[in-house]
Amino acid sequence: MKTATTVLFDWDGTLLDSFPAGYRASMAVLQHFGITVGREQFLETYSPNWYESYERLGVPREEWGNADRMWRKAYHAQTSDPFPFVSAMLSRLRAAGRTLGVVTSGNRDRVLRELLIHDLEEFFEVVVCFEDTEEKKPHAAPLLCALERLGVAPEASVFVGDRPEDIVMGRAVGAFTVGVESEYGTRPVLERAEPDVILPDAGHLPQELGLK
Repeated sequence: MKTATTVLFDWDGTLLDSFPAGYRASMAVLQHFGITVGREQFLETYSPNWYESYERLGVPREEWGNADRMWRKAYHAQTSDPFPFVSAMLSRLRAAGRTLGVVTSGNRDRVLRELLIHDLEEFFEVVVCFEDTEEKKPHAAPLLCALERLGVAPEASVFVGDRPEDIVMGRAVGAFTVGVESEYGTRPVLERAEPDVILPDAGHLPQELGLK
């Protein structure tokens, strides 16, 4: 991993502290459809491919588009900020010559807006979002899309994420996988996916990479 030239990140829960806003938005959508779940059940049924979550929780398939619109409205009525370590960590990686990118299940309009608002867009050479591939995490397609756009071999890359789906995707392409603990993905949840390394948060990544 110390010789990897490229570091690709998940967005929500890894770089952006979006769980509180995302959770409240999801609860509002579910309540609209008369579905009541607690935090534990929400996390048990959560998937970066939110259509899988809708299906598991009983949102009617014909209402998925409406559910998407309601979620976005409820989410955008709130504010989500990057974790405090993000800007310094990305600056350190880039100064060390690493190529950086984002591979996320978030919608492109939302993610690009948040990158712009928080002055982070300049750090990333590639941003792959929900709309960019037909197959979603944990399928390898989103990560392969990013690597192909960069012209980088999987073995020269590190993928950093906070969910088992991130780890499965990274392992599928042969990247070095780093799990980071979050409200979306606790250490026991990450351990079951068997990442190469688990860190308390992505702020510890430069040290893990051996950067001074």
